[in-house]
Amino acid sequence: MRDYQKSMSYSLTRPFTKLLFLGWLVVLQGLCDSVHAASSILEESLSSIQTKALNGDAHYQGALALFHKHGERGLTVDMEEAKRWASIAAEKEGALGLAALAAIELEKGKVEKGRFLYDEAYLHSNLRILVKSKDPIALYCLGMMEIDNPPINVPKALRHIEESAEMGFPTAQATLGMIYFTGIGVAKNSKLALKWCSLSARNKVPLGMFYLGMAYSVGDGVKQNNDFSMCWIQAAAVRELTMAQLTLGMKYALGDGTDKNLDLAVQWLRRASIHGSAEAALQLRRYENLLTRVPTQPASYKATKENRSITSAAGKSILASEKDSNQSIRPSLSSSSELDEFELNYFEPNETDEAESAVNMAKQNIALGRNTQGSLAVLQKAADNGEIEALAELGKISYKKDRFKDARKWFEKAAESNHPEALRYLGILYFLGQGVNNDYKQARKWFEQAVRTGDLEASRYLRILGQFK
Repeated sequence: MRDYQKSMSYSLTRPFTKLLFLGWLVVLQGLCDSVHAASSILEESLSSIQTKALNGDAHYQGALALFHKHGERGLTVDMEEAKRWASIAAEKEGALGLAALAAIELEKGKVEKGRFLYDEAYLHSNLRILVKSKDPIALYCLGMMEIDNPPINVPKALRHIEESAEMGFPTAQATLGMIYFTGIGVAKNSKLALKWCSLSARNKVPLGMFYLGMAYSVGDGVKQNNDFSMCWIQAAAVRELTMAQLTLGMKYALGDGTDKNLDLAVQWLRRASIHGSAEAALQLRRYENLLTRVPTQPASYKATKENRSITSAAGKSILASEKDSNQSIRPSLSSSSELDEFELNYFEPNETDEAESAVNMAKQNIALGRNTQGSLAVLQKAADNGEIEALAELGKISYKKDRFKDARKWFEKAAESNHPEALRYLGILYFLGQGVNNDYKQARKWFEQAVRTGDLEASRYLRILGQFK
């Protein structure tokens, strides 16, 4: 033993051996830092994650890519921004960046590139170390890899994704809901689909909102409710989820669950088409022609490659089932007694859902210039009941009409619940001296509070404010 210790001591005095030893210490420290980041990232604010990503941390860059891809933390779905952050992280062999980039390429139909990137994530990054440390985002990424990258192992994938969902990662919750709702790779399970979709929808994840809306549309596990369906699907579409935009466009085109409106149909189909949906582009041409009363040939659909990501496959599956929904409504659970008390709180329509639906519809009507007085009355009533979105919306309406004192009143009420836009607008009021005395100190306070809630625009205003004394 003494001989071994002497030998080890001698070896570390040699320059090359010492350098190699120090190198391993640096690597181990880096891995420890990644594991520590993994354990806390879901608890961090969006602004903290953005700051660390901007400072060059590959783990946070990969997480931010996934947040943009799935619309986490109040972000809209933005595939360009997701790909940008994923590419930056992938260049440093960041596990989350490589996995996010792989999923993006697969959804574009670039199968070989997507699978190559998944292999890189598994073999040449710290993904497995992060999974062992029980990082929920890494668990989700590995689960998607098990589904989308051969050899496919659905039971193992579901274990990883479910573990991530149970740890509170909303994207994993939405993905589980999607899988159980469509029955791709597993037995269809309405009870589990509603559980996970509801949880993710409450966290404003567009995918969860969309499938919850589809459940209400066809009466899958819940009583069919067109108002709730349109509310949730529209909420997902506004957050730029392409399949929600396509579905909403077709609902308006066909008068399915809502009044037929070709103007709105074309608007939503165009947005989905811009995001790359071939089906939306096809239907857009058809309904644009109908709108302008130009005769058109019957639409035809050309199937895409069978090698698709599970997200793409699920989207195609749900569109097919939607077409058949008028002929055959899916069976719902035999009675609400089959759901326990916890699940009923999520699945059944309640006052919160009704208020949110009413506010969303009122906001849409005002944006489109329809029934403005009635919609304002709805917002006023909701605001009187303390609905945060209604308070913020009334603030924005007052601000646009230069009624700054009224705007401040509404924004201050919404700011009590840390509504990001309300906080930012209060900063703008003090920055520009609109309805209040110009006060840079107060403006900074409101902008900084908005940044802590994850408001990107407030960060820009803070940088501008820094130029003033």
